[in-house]
Amino acid sequence: MRGSLLILAAQLVLGFFILCISKELVLPYYLLAPLMLLPSFYFYRDSARKSLLVSLFVAVLFNLRFVFVDPHPRFFSFLLLQALFFIVLCLYSRELRETIRQADEKKNEVRKNLDNLQAKFQTRLTSLKHLELQVSSLMNLFEIARDFSECMDFATLTEFLLKKLRDELSFERMRIFLFPAPTDPVEPGTVKVYDMVANGVTETERVLSDQEKTDFGRMRAEKNMVKNDSSWHFPIFEAAELGAVFSIEGVKDEDLARVEVLSAYLVLLIKKIKLYETVRKLAIVDELTQVFVRHHFSERLEEEVERSVRFRLPLAVLMLDIDHFKRYNDDFGHLVGDATLKEVADLLKKSLRRVDLVGRYGGEEFLVAMPETKLENAVEVAERIRSSIARHDFQVYNDKTRVTVSQGLVVFDAAKLANPERADFSKIAAELVHQADEAMYQAKDEGRNRVCIYKESKKTL
Repeated sequence: MRGSLLILAAQLVLGFFILCISKELVLPYYLLAPLMLLPSFYFYRDSARKSLLVSLFVAVLFNLRFVFVDPHPRFFSFLLLQALFFIVLCLYSRELRETIRQADEKKNEVRKNLDNLQAKFQTRLTSLKHLELQVSSLMNLFEIARDFSECMDFATLTEFLLKKLRDELSFERMRIFLFPAPTDPVEPGTVKVYDMVANGVTETERVLSDQEKTDFGRMRAEKNMVKNDSSWHFPIFEAAELGAVFSIEGVKDEDLARVEVLSAYLVLLIKKIKLYETVRKLAIVDELTQVFVRHHFSERLEEEVERSVRFRLPLAVLMLDIDHFKRYNDDFGHLVGDATLKEVADLLKKSLRRVDLVGRYGGEEFLVAMPETKLENAVEVAERIRSSIARHDFQVYNDKTRVTVSQGLVVFDAAKLANPERADFSKIAAELVHQADEAMYQAKDEGRNRVCIYKESKKTL
């Protein structure tokens, strides 16, 4: 406001000056009169309407004064030229202002685009760094997964998995669920679970929880991974059946790609280990009776002999043979005979502990090794086996039969060994089998369906 008043005052002073010097000579008016429009142009440019009107009013009064001094057509032409000059200045100012405004808009648009490009560049740069980290992490996971190839059993795999992934992947818990094959001797509905948490790995056999049953049921139906609020489950199918599940809890959504890479490799590895265990089982387990084959039983027996010698523990060895089994096969056929062999093996295993070893020694002969078992306990077990088989009704197809077994028992007392540090474990194991075999034939000679203990006198129970 003060600036506008000063400019108006300057305009008045200029007008008064022009009036003073133009009283006798009109020429100074024609030279200086256009300067009276400059304040008006200034107010127009600054959009000061009130000051513009006042300034124009002063300029008009000033020019009207000279109508009476020089009433000549040239005067009116000069006024017209002043008006046109002022209008041209105003139009030029408006165009210049519009040009400046458009330039500012373009500048702002360019600056905005530049800011957007910089923001996109920073975003892409951040994304690139994140991708580099992910690629690096995925490569680390791939290297770790490649090392898994050396694992040939689930215990080693889970220990290795927990150890290697602690620093690479943030998680609370990992689990591997192994579903039993139809021929596996486990309780119905139970699965083997390897549970991996920060403090180590635990192996259990248990029934699935209701939530696990629901999630695994979805996997069977959808043939795909399942995610719930707390965990991701990755299925492993074997011939369209769910054979195993890899589960991980407490991971972030952005880690899904890394977990999928890991799970894809684990799926192949778990299948390989299960196949390896199946092949190994077929090599050491008799297909018909599901007990150890002869050569593997002999290897395990040597191991038990070594342990007995080292810790001075007793070891009982029992050999049993089904009485008159050749005639039994001739009377009922080999299919019935095979089914009976399988049932005898099942009855045998039910009468023993889990630590005891059972093997098929010959056609109808079985061998049993009972670690840490004294003579009186071994006799009790042998008699229980004999009685359970003799009382059992073998229902095979339409035939209902009974069989008996003759058994030979020998107990190795490692405490009486003279030079345990020089013991030949293989020779001791073979001698125990030979002695049990002799005691068994003694039982057959004495009438069958009985247990004989190997002694120098071959005492009959």
